[in-house]
Amino acid sequence: MGGSGERRFLIVAGEASGDAHAARLLTALSGLGPCRACGVAGPALLAAGAGRAVPMEDLAVLGFSGVVARLPRIWSAYRRLLAEARTFRPHAALLVDSPGFNFRIGPALRRLGVPIFYYIAPQVWAWHPERAAQMARWVDRLAVIFPFEEALFRDAGVQARFIGHPLLEGLDPEADAAAFRAEIGAAAGAPILGLLPGSRPQELRAHAPVMAGAARRLRASRPDLAVVLALAPGLEREARRLRSVFDGVRLVTGRTRAVEAHATCCAVASGTATLETALFGTPEVIVYRTGWLNYEIARRVVTLARIGLPNIVAGAEVAPELLQGDLSVERLAATLAPWLDDPGARERQCELLAAVRARLGGPGAARRAAEWLWEMVA
Repeated sequence: MGGSGERRFLIVAGEASGDAHAARLLTALSGLGPCRACGVAGPALLAAGAGRAVPMEDLAVLGFSGVVARLPRIWSAYRRLLAEARTFRPHAALLVDSPGFNFRIGPALRRLGVPIFYYIAPQVWAWHPERAAQMARWVDRLAVIFPFEEALFRDAGVQARFIGHPLLEGLDPEADAAAFRAEIGAAAGAPILGLLPGSRPQELRAHAPVMAGAARRLRASRPDLAVVLALAPGLEREARRLRSVFDGVRLVTGRTRAVEAHATCCAVASGTATLETALFGTPEVIVYRTGWLNYEIARRVVTLARIGLPNIVAGAEVAPELLQGDLSVERLAATLAPWLDDPGARERQCELLAAVRARLGGPGAARRAAEWLWEMVA
C-alpha cells in the first residue's frame, strides 16, 4: 500500500487506558504525515481527532462472566468494524491491548487484507503462552512495552520490538506534594495512606471495604494518619452506595497520580495503577479480589507465581501481594504498618522498587511505535 497521500488507520482500543495510549500514538502519527483514523474510540481518541465507528464502552468488560452479559454488543461491534474496514479501506489496523476482542477481530481483518499492527502486547505470558505462536499468523508487527516480551514473541515467530512503556510519558502527579496535602487536610509531616481500589464498579465494591477497614485499624493507633482514596471517574454513584464504608477516608477524583506519588504507602488493586505507583517509588501492597467464577477460571489459566506488574517487571517480589482469600483487613493493615512507622523499612522498599523503572527504559514509546507503524504503511 505504498504511494503518497493520506494514510488511514482502523483503531481498536477497548478500554480507558488503551484509549489514552492510542490517542498519544495517533498524535505522533499525525506529526509524521497526513492521516485519518476511525474505529473503536473513547474520549481520548476522539479528542485526538479519530472518528468513532463503535463506542469504547461497548467493549469495556471485567472478567470472564462480564463478557457473557455484553455478548450482543460485542458481536454488534465486531460486525460494524468489519463493515467499516470494507468502506474505510485502512492502510493498517492498529489494535491496542484488549486481547479478548482483538484476538477475534484481528484475524478477521487480516483475512480482508488489512495489515495488523498490535500495540501493547497481550499478556500471553500470564495465560496461554501458545497464543504467541498463533499471533504470528495474523500480526504483521507487534510493539511490546516490557523488555522481556520482545524475545518471547520473536521466539514464537512474531515480528516484535520493545518500544518502551507508555506510562513513562507524562507520568506526573496532578498536584505537587504541598498542594496535595492542603487539599486532603494532611498536616505537614503526617503520614498519608493512599487507597486505589480500581477503576470499575466491581473493583470498588470488592476492595474499598477491606481497604477502608485496614485504614481504620491503622488510624486507631496513629491519629495523625491521613487516609485518601482515589476514586476513578464514573464511580461517584457507586461510592455513594458505599458511603458508610468511608468513615475517616477522604475521597478524591482527578488526583490518582498525586495519591500514588505523595502517599507514604499505598494499597493498590492489581492493574496499571500498581506500575504507576512503583514508578513513583511509593511502597505498595497489591491486592485483588474477584467473584468465585472469575477466580476459579483465572486460577486454572494463569501460569505466573506473581500477578502484580511491578513484580513481573522486576522478576522478584518488590511489592507484597494479597489476593482473594489472603486479602483481609488484618493482613493488609499489618503489611502496610512498617512503612508508616519505620523510615528505614520504607526506604528499603523504595530501593526495591527502583528496579522497575530501571528495566522499563526511557519515555518516547508512542513516538517509537508511530514511526514503526508509519514505516510499515509507507
